[in-house]
Amino acid sequence: MNANPLLQFDALPDFAAIQPAHVSPAIDQLVADAEAALERAVGPEVAADYDALSAVLDVATERLGRAWGTVSHLHSVADTPELRAAFNDNLPKVTAFHTKLGADERLFAKYRAVMAASSAQQLGRARQRALENALRDFKLSGAELEGATKERFSRVLEA
Repeated sequence: MNANPLLQFDALPDFAAIQPAHVSPAIDQLVADAEAALERAVGPEVAADYDALSAVLDVATERLGRAWGTVSHLHSVADTPELRAAFNDNLPKVTAFHTKLGADERLFAKYRAVMAASSAQQLGRARQRALENALRDFKLSGAELEGATKERFSRVLEA
């Protein structure tokens, strides 16, 4: 799996080396990594602290975003039937993860706790803005919705 160019993050993406066969294995691994990071972040071992949450979630979600962004770019500019199929097969996986992440009540609660803590005032302006944006994104992703309304919202996002 290390030979998969979508799993190489030490340099710019090697677009010429990426083949449709690389997409599913990379996305499967990166979604699994991001889901594991989410579960760890919402667990008791990670404090409701900006840096602690960032340390757990950012690498996994950024790697997924970078790989999917690379695939999406190739799909837009150098599409083939095989790449289109790989893109279409993996789009629901990526969408489902981001829908789950954005509506995760446990993570939303941790971010709200970070914002409510006195230490939030000690964050630099850029981090405060990132925290505000994260809370806004949770709200826009339906984290405050409940019951049938939340289920319907998730179905609409995944459609």
